[in-house]
Amino acid sequence: MGHRHDGTQNLPSSFLYNCQKIMFRRACLTSRHVSCIARSYASKARIDDRTKQAIDQVKRLEYQLESQKKREEAVALLDQISEQDVQEVYEQISAERPPRQLIAPDYLQNLRVKFLDTRQEALPSNEERKEALTGETPPPSAELVTQQPQSLSDLSMGDFEQLIYANALAKRPKEAERALELMEECGQVPSVRCYNHLMDAYANANDVDGAIQVYKRVKEHLVPDMYTYATLIKAFIQGSRLEDACVVFERMKRSDMIPTQPIFSNIIRGCIQADQIDRAWEVFDAMRLSYHQPDEVSFTLMLQACAKRGEVERALNVFEDMTGSNLYPTDVTFNVLINACAKRPDYFQAAFNLLEQMQTVYGFQPDLITYNTLLSACARKGDLSRARDIFKIVDQNADYHTYSNLLSCYANYNPVHSPSTTTTTSVQQEKEEEKAGLVEHTLMPSQLPQRRSGVVAEASKLFDAIVAENRCDITSSLLTAYLSVHVTQKQARDCMDVYLDMFDRYQVERNPRTFSFMLQFCYDQRDADFAWRVWGDYQEFLERREQLRKETSTATRVREGWAPVQQRQLALLMVNTLARGNDLKNALGLLATEFSTKDRPSMNELKTLRNKCIQLEDEEALHALKRLARQDRKLKPTDWRFRK
Repeated sequence: MGHRHDGTQNLPSSFLYNCQKIMFRRACLTSRHVSCIARSYASKARIDDRTKQAIDQVKRLEYQLESQKKREEAVALLDQISEQDVQEVYEQISAERPPRQLIAPDYLQNLRVKFLDTRQEALPSNEERKEALTGETPPPSAELVTQQPQSLSDLSMGDFEQLIYANALAKRPKEAERALELMEECGQVPSVRCYNHLMDAYANANDVDGAIQVYKRVKEHLVPDMYTYATLIKAFIQGSRLEDACVVFERMKRSDMIPTQPIFSNIIRGCIQADQIDRAWEVFDAMRLSYHQPDEVSFTLMLQACAKRGEVERALNVFEDMTGSNLYPTDVTFNVLINACAKRPDYFQAAFNLLEQMQTVYGFQPDLITYNTLLSACARKGDLSRARDIFKIVDQNADYHTYSNLLSCYANYNPVHSPSTTTTTSVQQEKEEEKAGLVEHTLMPSQLPQRRSGVVAEASKLFDAIVAENRCDITSSLLTAYLSVHVTQKQARDCMDVYLDMFDRYQVERNPRTFSFMLQFCYDQRDADFAWRVWGDYQEFLERREQLRKETSTATRVREGWAPVQQRQLALLMVNTLARGNDLKNALGLLATEFSTKDRPSMNELKTLRNKCIQLEDEEALHALKRLARQDRKLKPTDWRFRK
């Protein structure tokens, strides 16, 4: 091989070609590596999300492994117990024991009660009054001997703490403050526990400002502990100040304190009361993944959140998680779960299945709340037969909730009219059974009413018995339910009397549902004049509620009970009622004043007003309606291949 003039060897052309090919491949690989790095930096945020999801999955797996390990340990301990040990325990339990006296014979003689009387002048006792009247000195009683301290200095720190705690339970913050002042007068420095009890007294009395002032005193002199923050959060939640409670909650977590389970439960309860259900789920999931395993109270609160939104499927899944976590449901848990099923007519039978499971599987006896919840389910379903069976069980203990739900069931019941021959046969059969003594004279006959007039007659008989026998308090919900029977069953004869006379006679305030039923009555009767009177009463009601909200302090929660969506529906009903009464001018004026530009109703919601404009051939009113209403979107027909 020869040499080139530059000192390099003359290499074959194939060798040079291979070298160039290798260098080209290396360049391509390098560029490809650089592009991969660029793509990795571009998807950094997505990788962070995946990392978070992976961390959450690892935490769940760790919790499952720990739970499985505990179950295996429990099973191993059970395997170590022999049948002989079980037999010995059974013999010890079943052995007869002599009766034990709960109170010793000399209990009263040895009793010593230490108390602190903070009154200025003690009232004379019965013995002193008798001595003053008769001049005789009664013999000393040795049954109860009280030991009163000679001075306040004899009281210890624990005595003052118990005194403040007792006043906190009794919701007496002023007396608790007085006990704290006496403690300082005695030269004792109040502890954090004393301030916590004092703050709890203000929280129980719904005095949020007082609880805040006590918290500031703790910050000035002492270091707040876990119970200080927990009590302050409790005060904010009871005062409907959720955001302030969450601020304290975050501050507590930043101070390296692990929130206890009751603190999480209070935050969840506040979120549910404020209708922030998604936020409640966030707090629940954070507690479950990072802090504590939920207890029965936490699961019951989440069942209540599901019931508030009507998410029955989710509630049943939460209940399965609760029982799968080896937690024993309480009667409150079943009441909340039955309430969730009662709000959905398609889960009507599931509510009664839960009642059977509550009794047979877990051994709980349903209370009045359970039966009232089932009556509300019957009212939504219109099942009068089953509602009457429930009422016969709780007849002696019924309250106004019971009678309100029962009357609502009469309102939603759809009587099935049978032929006259069948009706005559059933009446004759009832008379024969009555003569034979087989039928008792009760408020409800054995046969269900078969006409709307019979439904109203039976409901009126029930209401008269409530008033005559003073079975319960006459409340707004009870009278509204009685009014709904006449409105829904198309018995217009007594609707005016109930609305105009009975509410004033029993001095009961009309609620928004009362106005809703009466406007529906006016719509059915095409009575625009009386609708204006009902609408005026409704506006006065809203003004009183707004004035009450302004005058009431923030610590007291004013429950409207009427959501903005329902107020909108009532305004739409009033507009359509005026239109049905041929009052197009006032209907359009009310439509323009009650609805903003962003919340304009659709033309489909104003169908009655539109049809009336066309019927009366009022082109000007129809043009104004098109300007005030929102046009419905016309959906284009989709291809049949993309239809579900």
